[in-house]
Amino acid sequence: MVALNREESFVVIELGSYTTKAMRDITDINKLPSVCIPTRAGIVKHDDAPLAESALPNTPSEQKKTSEHAGACEPDQDTHTQTKSLNGPTSDTEPADAPDSNKPNEAINGQANASAEKATRTEDGNGDNEYCGVNYIFGAALDSTDASTLERVVDVIPDGFVSDWDALSAFLRHIVTKELGIRISDNNSTIMFSTPALWPKAHLENLAQIAFEHLNAPAIIIVEQPQLAVYGNGAVTGVVVDMGHSLTTVAPVIDSCVQLNCIAQTPVAGAAVSQHLRALLQADADTRAQFDSESVPLEFAIALKESGLCRHQLTPTEDANEEGRTETQTFIFKGSKYAVSKQIMTKALEILVKPADPSTPSLAGLIRQAVLGCEVERRTQLWESIHLTGGSSQFPGIKEYLQLGLESAVLPASNIFALSQTRDIKFCSLPEYFVGWRNHSHWTSFLGACIVAKIVLTDARHLISRAEYNDSGPSIIHTKSF
Repeated sequence: MVALNREESFVVIELGSYTTKAMRDITDINKLPSVCIPTRAGIVKHDDAPLAESALPNTPSEQKKTSEHAGACEPDQDTHTQTKSLNGPTSDTEPADAPDSNKPNEAINGQANASAEKATRTEDGNGDNEYCGVNYIFGAALDSTDASTLERVVDVIPDGFVSDWDALSAFLRHIVTKELGIRISDNNSTIMFSTPALWPKAHLENLAQIAFEHLNAPAIIIVEQPQLAVYGNGAVTGVVVDMGHSLTTVAPVIDSCVQLNCIAQTPVAGAAVSQHLRALLQADADTRAQFDSESVPLEFAIALKESGLCRHQLTPTEDANEEGRTETQTFIFKGSKYAVSKQIMTKALEILVKPADPSTPSLAGLIRQAVLGCEVERRTQLWESIHLTGGSSQFPGIKEYLQLGLESAVLPASNIFALSQTRDIKFCSLPEYFVGWRNHSHWTSFLGACIVAKIVLTDARHLISRAEYNDSGPSIIHTKSF
């Protein structure tokens, strides 16, 4: 099948640990992504079957049991089931009916099309996706489903790495078919995947296999998110500080090339802020007394964190009135009003910029560590091009705190500068002509993906076609890039 070189049919998918964004039709890149869905999957209970084991066995004996148990799977799906794990293929032998890169292209295309038709038939109108006998639900359907009807809820990409490839396959199939309205059996849409920078080779190969064999994509391209974030802000060199849900990642990018050996990470991110805020609220007797169970739920802390009321103060404040009582802020949660201490909301963000664990570097120290790992002559360019992305970068006061912290740690005290010394610390902002993205600067990596999609759309040198995948297998993903 030949990909249609039309902007209307191009699909961009950005995979994140908390949310995944997607859009079809890149004609107008001033538009925000049409799909923003939590990267979570719910597994529906079977009345007549016990809890389904993971379809990703880790040992050859488990692979054999899974193969015998899941006989209803198509051949190419069975191959996917038996070879996918976080560390890549777990067995050196392939099933006899698995697609082989040495087979004629017609046979492989026939198996892929059969798999696509099978996937299309197993998706019902309620948003459920059946994959190898497991029913998955996503998005709004998952939020509205009674928890008692679910076996479990899976975080598909926890800590930045895929934990369940079957769930990811069903998740991507849901996005393509249900959210974007594409029929897998006659898919003519080239797909661009935006992935975290530190994904191992096995992850990229598995993603390519899902795209061609389960989504029936005619061509794909995979680009790293830090590179795209720099493009979104109109640059090719810079330091990308991605403050996400489960990880905070600092990735230097020099001349459109991500410096993988200089990337610095910390698990202190949005999830840690939620837990820290909940602990502070739970320790406050006045806040705790406002709940019937005298226990502050985590969802309350998450909603408060995302409300925009939490901000980081450059200087500590007591937030107390003349009578010595702590000032409070009214917050509405599920129709009820709660009085929350402003001091608690201020302290909640301290863990993000200055972790409680002494062995964990501060955010400013993490940025400095990543930049100092790069070549000396390029450090000045990096310090003058810092890009904040991710949901946690939206907190008021974070940027100003980093500005002061980096200036005191990096800039020389003297006014006499050497040629190699940094003279200024600059944070890049979204170009003004992207009017539609004005309030969504933390999504610059997706904007960069749309920009790159317009470039590669007419240049097949950067795309991986189905014919190339059939000839070389998933490893073709390492030979072509943007």
